[in-house]
Amino acid sequence: MRPIHGLLALASLIAASWMPSAGAQDYSARPVTIVVPFAPGATTDTLGRIAADVLQRDLKTSFIVENRTGAGGVIGNAAVARSTADNPMLLFTPTAFAILPQVYKNLPYDSHRDFKPVTLMGYMAYVMVVSPKLDVKTVKDFIALAKSGTRHMTYASPGTGTPAQLAVEAFAAQAGIKLQHVPYRGTSPALIDVMSGEVTMMFADLGPAVPLIQSGQLKVLGVLTPERHASLPGVPAVSETIPGFSVVGWQGLLAPAWMPDADVNKLNASLVAYLKTPEAAERFKQMGVDVKWTTPKEFADWITAQLSWWGKVAKDAGIEPQ
Repeated sequence: MRPIHGLLALASLIAASWMPSAGAQDYSARPVTIVVPFAPGATTDTLGRIAADVLQRDLKTSFIVENRTGAGGVIGNAAVARSTADNPMLLFTPTAFAILPQVYKNLPYDSHRDFKPVTLMGYMAYVMVVSPKLDVKTVKDFIALAKSGTRHMTYASPGTGTPAQLAVEAFAAQAGIKLQHVPYRGTSPALIDVMSGEVTMMFADLGPAVPLIQSGQLKVLGVLTPERHASLPGVPAVSETIPGFSVVGWQGLLAPAWMPDADVNKLNASLVAYLKTPEAAERFKQMGVDVKWTTPKEFADWITAQLSWWGKVAKDAGIEPQ
């Protein structure tokens, strides 16, 4: 394998600072682990593997995806924060990265200090869905039904503290309605109970929801993007009923804080070049993901803004870090 000098290998100065007794060690020969803090098969895992393939092809270094699950992403995040130059790791993470500080009081890492953002890779749209059995056609109808008091209104989510749960709490607060949370262990069982009418409503990822909407198993009331989404052009944005209300999920790659900026920039350049291709746009579209790339600085600013926004959402929803 041809070494790439400086790529996650760290030059002699870095080698000396991390391993003074082994200054001659060539870190570029070491495989790089991309940690995905969630289970295999989901969108985050798929995108993490795409990133690994692109980086391995471009940079001629081995990139291996490892799923380190647990505590809503905390375990995987912490592993990358604690990684060192002799065991280099990267973190492929979704929106949950910005939510964890709002629900966990003592995280084993600092969301700002312990990471260097590389690039966003995509935005994920959410849709507001209900059972076809529910006698509402619009977001306005849904709010009116909730305010009427004639029905016990509930909503499903993939779990407490997830983006889907906090987003519904923000929606309910702005709409002036009360909804009871019904948490599930994952999106699939939650959608099943929404389809059956066991639970009234859910904010679901666009990707898995679209086939169920098209087959008539789910009724869609709105999209949570700021404007209407190309995948469902006839469906209004929720913001058309509640001005300014939108929620966008995201996926991106972060490096540990010790990684030199030069190496972060190489990772960024490789991924951004791929994200600009028609192949990437089409591949991501099939997963319900809109391609998005940034500079490391732009991604850092995005994460700062997301931490602040989700913090406000959690506070408004009365969620205290545990």
